[in-house]
Amino acid sequence: MPATLLALQVFLILLPGFSAAYVVQALATRRAQSDLERVVEALVFSFIIYISYIPLNSGKLPFHIESDPASKANSTVIWEPAQLAWLALVTFAFAGVSVAYVRWDGNRVLRAVGLTERTTRNSIWNDIFESEAINGQPLQIELADGRSVLGSLLYYSDVAEDASIYLTQAS
Repeated sequence: MPATLLALQVFLILLPGFSAAYVVQALATRRAQSDLERVVEALVFSFIIYISYIPLNSGKLPFHIESDPASKANSTVIWEPAQLAWLALVTFAFAGVSVAYVRWDGNRVLRAVGLTERTTRNSIWNDIFESEAINGQPLQIELADGRSVLGSLLYYSDVAEDASIYLTQAS
């Protein structure tokens, strides 16, 4: 089997994990990751996706490679559209569950049983602003020059370096 065909196989096998990692990164507020952390996360996602996908489809991959026995240079990738659709469904279902886990702080169950003290949110401000207790409550914000503003929180920055808050009914 030519090296380029082997590289294509590896790419196709890892693509669902990288796709899921991209969706999670785009939709969930999380701390910044290094390139290595992103790659490791995508590899773990690929593993979990295939562990979920393979039992659903009797061990079939969404593609297979046919090679001509007479000529080792002629190999073709044959796509299985139904299997590809299943893999896409499992990938995006997994990404959706991952986003929901981060968004609604799935670690609260683990905190309740004492396995962790961490939340899934980006910072303490995300924990506070996302809590139900703050919804509709007036906030008093102290500005850098010492003045204060009172209002209802509508939007806030999820990145600590860009500390921005948008208040409605501000006074």
